[in-house]
Amino acid sequence: MRQGIITKGVGGFYDVLVDGDIVRCRPRGIFRKDNIVPMVGDKVTISYKDKAIVEIHPRKNQLLRPAVANIDLLGIVLAPTHPEPDFYLVDKLMVSAENNGINVILLINKVDLVGEKEIRDVKDIYKSTPYPIITLSCKEQRGFEQLKDIIKDNIITLAGQSGVGKSSIINVLCPEKELETGQLSEKIGRGRHTTRHTKLLILPSGGMIVDTPGFSTMNMNEVMPEDLSYLYPDFLDYMHQCRFNGCMHDQEPGCKVKEAVAEGVISQGRYERYIRILNELREFRRNIW
Repeated sequence: MRQGIITKGVGGFYDVLVDGDIVRCRPRGIFRKDNIVPMVGDKVTISYKDKAIVEIHPRKNQLLRPAVANIDLLGIVLAPTHPEPDFYLVDKLMVSAENNGINVILLINKVDLVGEKEIRDVKDIYKSTPYPIITLSCKEQRGFEQLKDIIKDNIITLAGQSGVGKSSIINVLCPEKELETGQLSEKIGRGRHTTRHTKLLILPSGGMIVDTPGFSTMNMNEVMPEDLSYLYPDFLDYMHQCRFNGCMHDQEPGCKVKEAVAEGVISQGRYERYIRILNELREFRRNIW
């Protein structure tokens, strides 16, 4: 028996990285009986002789779209321009990562296309969060040493709008891997997805990265409205000082979070998107009840 990690799954077969070698395996029938589906990122035990997965170790987290497990870092990628940044999507990704116990880093890509002011404007929105912010230029290969240091010994997956350069970032991190990069459509201002199967790539600088098709958001439906503010780390220093226990930081008077927004400590736009997400979660709960 040997232990490894699933790097790819296609057509019922799974590539498992074992001591530097890839072993193609099929899962034992007991997993199908127990309705357990192996996922990329799963730590498994295999029978080397039978080329079979015999055990899937407990997962620390898992995402369903895409189906990946045991993620350490979520790199949320945005561009200051081409396409214009969707901060609502960025905030939803941050909330989902917090809810799934995944650490967040914010990657501002394509910084060679804009000036310092545009970069600073994006950074200012998230300056009150604890998330590392790294500026990248794939064209000039700027910022990648810092990114490699963070990824080392971790498994990271990238998420963000189509066209922000996720595949280009992977190409720089893993240059020997020939990845098809999508061309941004000038007509609609969006990119096209270029990855067909979720797979785990081993980075020469250390760590691993998930290359996944069409990953732009995560499921928010499991978040209760009253829990949402706890998934905003920039709110935590203020929310316990609110006048009312259970303050939702919406209509209540004496709300310290709203005071922090008014003082410019927390971004006004980020707070407004919090309210938008909060109302969406409320509406979802009303519909299912």
